[in-house]
Amino acid sequence: MTAALAIEQLEKRFAPGVRPAVDGVSFDVPAGEIVVLLGPSGCGKTTTLRCVAGLEHPTGGRISIGNRVVSEPKRGLLVSPRERDIGMVFQSYAVWPHMTVRQNVAYPLKYRRTGGGGDITARVNDTLELVGLGEYAERPVVSLSGGQMQRVALARSLVYRPQLLLLDEPLSNLDAKLRIRLRDELRRILKATGMTGLYVTHDQAEAVVLGDRIGVMKDGKLLQMAPPGEIYNRPADSFVANFTGASNVLLGKVLARAGDRAIIDLGVAGRIEAWTPQSLNAGDKARVALRAENVRLGERGAANVFSGRVIERRYQGMQTVYDVELGGQRLEALELGTAARHDQDREVAITLPPDTCWAYRDEGAAVD
Repeated sequence: MTAALAIEQLEKRFAPGVRPAVDGVSFDVPAGEIVVLLGPSGCGKTTTLRCVAGLEHPTGGRISIGNRVVSEPKRGLLVSPRERDIGMVFQSYAVWPHMTVRQNVAYPLKYRRTGGGGDITARVNDTLELVGLGEYAERPVVSLSGGQMQRVALARSLVYRPQLLLLDEPLSNLDAKLRIRLRDELRRILKATGMTGLYVTHDQAEAVVLGDRIGVMKDGKLLQMAPPGEIYNRPADSFVANFTGASNVLLGKVLARAGDRAIIDLGVAGRIEAWTPQSLNAGDKARVALRAENVRLGERGAANVFSGRVIERRYQGMQTVYDVELGGQRLEALELGTAARHDQDREVAITLPPDTCWAYRDEGAAVD
């Protein structure tokens, strides 16, 4: 099956001799799939999306939408944005303020060469119902809330059924509660239409909820592209682990490796077994990353059992966060529940389940 979007060795430089904003990025998006590009500011995710849209001109690589190449600098090929059969939803609502909701959504059907077929009124009505704005059709768009205006922008991009929908942090201007609600609705809407989507965000929770796959980017490079569960449970490197919430890092030295498992000497604390995606060898310096919620306080499991001391406790109502000293290193542990079970300045058993500990080569750089 032809991918709805294919990106091959995409490169974008804004000036000769400077580091590429996008550096050799390659991935496909099958029809009906939602791919989320995730990363910090300046990682290249928005530039990648703008290259797909035709709003930035790549300096290398190839972009295909459907079975049509829309950008290939080597051949001097560059298809204009309006000819790419895409929809786009921006951070700003980008609605026509002098029009009603209905007029905003109908606009693309009236002024595009291909409106997707069918009666315009029926298509607009169906799309407004899909995004939950059926009863607002005749209202001036400026009378709506921010979340409603973003739904209008989404409806306007969906109404003509483009091959590909591009979304550039569309929820970032909304308040926290509305962002969460619309995030959940957005995936439902896209799946109901069978739309293929490329979504850009720096918010990990958005990425996990919305994406069939997540691509984590840093310094213009795509570090890992995988389903959310794999990104979170098998991060490819220490940056992916840290950016997706593995804030704990223990330093040590590799004693042995067998298959995808390594035994790391943590010094005074003892030895730890960890999963590793890298070819670590005995004697290598290593970093062991793990999430605070995977630290088991007061438990003695089958492996990776240690003794530590609670040095700080922060009660937060529905959960408690502990800082624990472990052989001269510091761990953060998260415990759910309304009761704080462990006292400050007390010794406590600690289990770090091997499957939730990830070992990477220590390159000597600070943790991102």
